[in-house]
Parts: sequence; structure tokens; C-alpha cells
Amino acid sequence: MFNQFEASTPLDKASFEARALTLRQQLLQSQFTVEDTRDPVIIVVAGLDGAGKGVLVHRLNEWMDPRGIETNTFWEHSDEEESRPYFWRYWNKLPARGHIGIFLGSWYTHPTQALVEGKIGTAEFKQACERISIFERQLADDGAIIIKLWLHVSEETQRRQLEEKAPRRQQNPRVTDHPYELTGKYQRALDVSEQLIRNTQTLQNPWHIIDAEDRHYREIKAGEIILDSITRRLEQPEVPPQPPALPPPGDFLAEVNLEKALSKRDYKRKLRKYQAKLQDLAWEAYRQKRSLVAVFEGWDGAGKGSAIRRVTGAIDPRLYKLVPIAAPSDEELSHHYLWRFWRQLQRDGRSTLFDRSWYGRVMVERVEGLAAQHEWQRAYAEINEMEGELAAHGCVLAKFFIHIDQDEQLARFQAREREPHKQHKITAEDWRNREKWPQYERAVNQMVEHTSTRHAPWTLVAGNDKYYARVKIIKTLCKALERALY
Repeated sequence: MFNQFEASTPLDKASFEARALTLRQQLLQSQFTVEDTRDPVIIVVAGLDGAGKGVLVHRLNEWMDPRGIETNTFWEHSDEEESRPYFWRYWNKLPARGHIGIFLGSWYTHPTQALVEGKIGTAEFKQACERISIFERQLADDGAIIIKLWLHVSEETQRRQLEEKAPRRQQNPRVTDHPYELTGKYQRALDVSEQLIRNTQTLQNPWHIIDAEDRHYREIKAGEIILDSITRRLEQPEVPPQPPALPPPGDFLAEVNLEKALSKRDYKRKLRKYQAKLQDLAWEAYRQKRSLVAVFEGWDGAGKGSAIRRVTGAIDPRLYKLVPIAAPSDEELSHHYLWRFWRQLQRDGRSTLFDRSWYGRVMVERVEGLAAQHEWQRAYAEINEMEGELAAHGCVLAKFFIHIDQDEQLARFQAREREPHKQHKITAEDWRNREKWPQYERAVNQMVEHTSTRHAPWTLVAGNDKYYARVKIIKTLCKALERALY
């Protein structure tokens, strides 16, 4: 592979400066144009140690306006990062729409070095590559321009670069000694690099291999690739394919027995029992560093809030974070819709409780026309992939949809209007959404059909009786934690 790419032609200083002047002007103009679009630009700078990655990133910041660029480095992973799913650290650093994010050290670094050093096997490495390709596809499908640059140098050039810099490490130390750990492993690193590129090379997000032997050539070539990638997207924006219509879903909601109920006496007894159990399990999860991610969805007036209060009443406040989800802010709208959920995930051993969640994309946003058909249909796979990442990290996932019938919802809406201390709970939007009950019902059934998986199954909760619903939710949480912890 590395013998087939375009070899560099050394540039003298005068030629470099002449070409750089024009290139810099063009890059600046493309950057300003991108700012007016909904397209974030993600530039991954990867390659062998000693290939000049850091110098190239410095040059890109010099050529373009650094106020619209965020350079991200991942020299060492902090405790905050290690105690969350792998891609959490990268989701948090994604650029907003119209901005440029440069990743010097990226999602590629850890699996590549781990395979070189023999810490993982080939099968695990391939799985990591598949997860990376999924991550990049999700971003590109949402409009991101992903530009992946791989800088290649010969073994002699790498040795010279590392040995020349090594004596100065005490006077001018790097953030980490890691770049020197691969000295003497050039061929192994090259073989792994080729596997990495082949396993993550896609038409949508291709790699660009650059001969980095000559610094001037390397910088001009990288700048030209970035300029060409941005220009082509601006001139020919991607038109998402129209997805086929989904077949009618199964009627999962109709299978929920809404007659289930508990007497007040049984409710109090069972609530005490399962709250005590959940309290113990939450502390055991903390000791085992297993996180709980719980999603609460349901009809307006179904009792999500009161059910959540019974859950939080059983867990030490130090062990959970409740995340209420409303309409996205301007900052959240400037990112992929999953961004605002990824960044809320708590550390290992703690619980993240979502009052509404990423499922808004396939319910509210779908029904209200806030997401195009190709966006909400694509979201089924994206959500399953996200939840798969959480499960792979060891998170325990629990998803609840509280179901009530239309008569019960009407009764609760009317009660809210009559009682002064509940009037804040009812809005004109609640009444308007009620008129779209059939559309929401279809959306919920399709959501359950396409996103109930082995590691993240849906629990449809009969909610006409609030006592039953609360106990059912806490009991289900206890069972999910028990299966994971014992």
C-alpha cells in the first residue's frame, strides 16, 4: 500500500512560499464559506511517529483563522475519559456546524498502538475498526466533512527524527514519552497501519496518504487535500437518498394490559421493598464500577415524573444524575443530535437517568416534522449503535415507555387544569399532541420494533394505574442490575 501512493517531490523554499501564499488565501476563503453552512469539518491527522504531524497542525492553524479551529490532542487519557465509554471523549470534542476541528491523536490512536504493542489481538482490532467506521459514518451522514490524512515516512527518516529530538527531551519535554515507545518497531507499526487503513477506508470517508519525507511538500499536499475536500462538498452538496417506506409495525402497545393495578397497601409494601433493594444495588454497582443508563419515555400525562421521583428516592444523590430533556438549545442544534446525550453520561459506577431522550428523534421530531424522513429512519440504526457502545463498555441499559389509554390521559389533563398546584404541568402543546395520537402511536410501535435489542430491551409499562407503574419500573431496574452484578 505505502509503495503505491504518490511520492513526494522536494520543494525548495521559494517554490514552497509561492504556492503557500495562494493556498493560504484559498483555505481562508473556504473556511469562511464553511462558516455559513451547516457542515462541520473534521480533520484527522494520523501517521507514523516522527512524520511531522504536530508541525503540520501548527501550519494549518497558521494558514487559516485559528478562531474557527479547535485543535484536539489526546496524548494521555484522563480518569474522566477512562471511566466512560470509549467514544465519549471524542463526541465531547466534535466541532459545531460551520467550525473546524483538528484531531491530532484521535479514535485511531489507541487501537493502533495496542495492536503494535501486543495488548490486543487481530480480532479485537478489527472490531475496533468497525466501531470507528460506524462513528465516522454517523458524523458524515449528518453532514460532517471528514478529512483523514495519514503521514508516511521511511524507517530512516523516522529514526533520524526521533533520535534528533530525543537528546532535547529534558530541556524541551513533550507532553508524553509515548512517541518514543515505537522506536525499533517500524515494520510492525507499518503493518498495523496498513491494516488500519484498509479496515477503515470507505468511499464516504477515505484516507489520504501523504509522503511526509519533505516538510514543504507535506504541508502543501495536506493543504491541497483539505481545500479540495471542502470545495467539492460546497460545490456538490450530498443529497441524502430517500429511504423506502417502512412496513406497518406490530401493535406492541395493544399488547400492554392496562388493567394491571395495585392496591394502596400493596403499593406501599412493594415500593419499600424494591426501593431498599435498588439502594443496595446502586451501591454495589458503584463498587463494581458498573454504570446504569435509564431512559424514561411515555405519553404526556403518563406519570414519568412521579415514577422517576420514586427511582431517585431510592438512590443516593451522589450516585446519579437526572437529565431532563427539552427542546434543544442553539448549541445543541449546532451538533449531531446524539452529541447532547453522549456528553451527559456519568462516570463508571454512577447512574444517568434521562427524562426523555434520544428517542425524541423517532417520536416528537418525526411526528412534528422537525426531522426529515431520511434522518429519523437513519436514527434507528444510529441509536442501536450508540446503545451497543454503552453496553460494550459495561453499562446497564434500561428503557421504559409508560403507556396509558386516551381516556386516562384526558382525565389526567382535566385534573391538572382543575388543581392549582398541577396547572403548570398542562400546556397547549399537550392538547395539540393529543390530537396526533394515531401518528405518535405508530411512531412508538415502530420505535419498539426497531430498537428493542438484547442488550437494550424496551419495557412497556402499563400506566393507567400509577401505583403499578412505579413499582414495575423499580422492580425492572433491580432485575437488570442483579443480572449485571451477580
